[in-house]
Amino acid sequence: MLKNAYRPCLSLLVPLVLLAGLRAQQEDPAASQFVQEILSRSGSPSTVSLSFENMSSLSAADQDALKKNIINTFRASGTRLVKAEYAVAEIQITFSEDWQDYVWIAGIKQGPGNQVVIRKFARPPASSSSRAPILTIRKNLVWQQDGPILDFLSDSANLYVLEPEQVSVYGNDNGKWRLKQTLAVTHEQLWPRDLRGRLQLAAADSGLGQQISAFLPGTLCTGTAAPPAMQCRPSDDPWQVEPGVLAAFFSPARNFFTGVLAGQRFGESVPPFFSAAVLSIGDSRQWVFAGTDGRTRFYRNNLGTPITTSNDWGSSLAAIQSACGAGRQILVSSTNDLTHSDSVQAIEVGSREAVPVSSTIELSGPIKSMWPAENGQAVHAAVESLTTGKYEAVSFTVACNQ
Repeated sequence: MLKNAYRPCLSLLVPLVLLAGLRAQQEDPAASQFVQEILSRSGSPSTVSLSFENMSSLSAADQDALKKNIINTFRASGTRLVKAEYAVAEIQITFSEDWQDYVWIAGIKQGPGNQVVIRKFARPPASSSSRAPILTIRKNLVWQQDGPILDFLSDSANLYVLEPEQVSVYGNDNGKWRLKQTLAVTHEQLWPRDLRGRLQLAAADSGLGQQISAFLPGTLCTGTAAPPAMQCRPSDDPWQVEPGVLAAFFSPARNFFTGVLAGQRFGESVPPFFSAAVLSIGDSRQWVFAGTDGRTRFYRNNLGTPITTSNDWGSSLAAIQSACGAGRQILVSSTNDLTHSDSVQAIEVGSREAVPVSSTIELSGPIKSMWPAENGQAVHAAVESLTTGKYEAVSFTVACNQ
């Protein structure tokens, strides 16, 4: 499933990004405990090679102090630091962070095996200068059913639900959705195991009714609800990730975007990704991609080299407009797998860091898909409830805190 594909592997060469970042002191007992655990796990090798990577907001001075404490602790234990080709064990230490914990993680490569040592630290109490949540996420259960929901949209009178084999159209009957009709989805190829889809509505050329477009792997269906009609054909047309802003090509046999972009960014590419969002910050734009390798990449204006990366977010994210803060935030899922319920939090991306601007909101199960609504002021998610086993169409909006 989507979340299983997203979770990274534990190894030295591709270590889990650390959620870390404690300000080092001249003599840091945490560093001593960390090193002793590494040595204990690796059998106290006589020689090691040591490398560091920072994925956090630590200042250069804090990084240097932490590295010095760790290096000195290794040396005090009698371990010699040498080049990798002469080392009994290769150790990579990475510093990073999220909004919940501080952690250090060491990847240990010794002979044919790899091991990981993780040290977590509770974030210290917030100071008076810390930023309080500026908005609250509101969750609305729009619809639930037994079968899978790939995407959904609604206008003033109708609810459109994209399913693997049809688009179901519901009418509003005294505040309740009643099935009006179904539009068949025909396809020549077998659907991939982890099927995803994207539903869009637009004014029909005649000016009456809604033009329906359903994007599925290797297939595009178009039609109208009135009169009810839809035709499907094989297609490699790009999907509208954010209509009018970001389009990308979806893999016809998998459950992710290939990384080749279209629309305004035609001809450019990024690593393959599950979801993406675009934020405007002054005269610049931030491009955010939840990669299939577990890394969320942040770009500013150009899509050459990311300005930073993070391993702290889940594979589902979408932008939302609001009257709060910077006026545009990202709703991001947790890193839970498909056996656990998801949660969602709002994030603002500044010039150098991503900052949480809401509390988390818990869901009944894992998110199967998440897309921005047509008006940009809501985010739609399909959730598989672990309690009922049903699929839920959930709409998220945000409200400013006073």
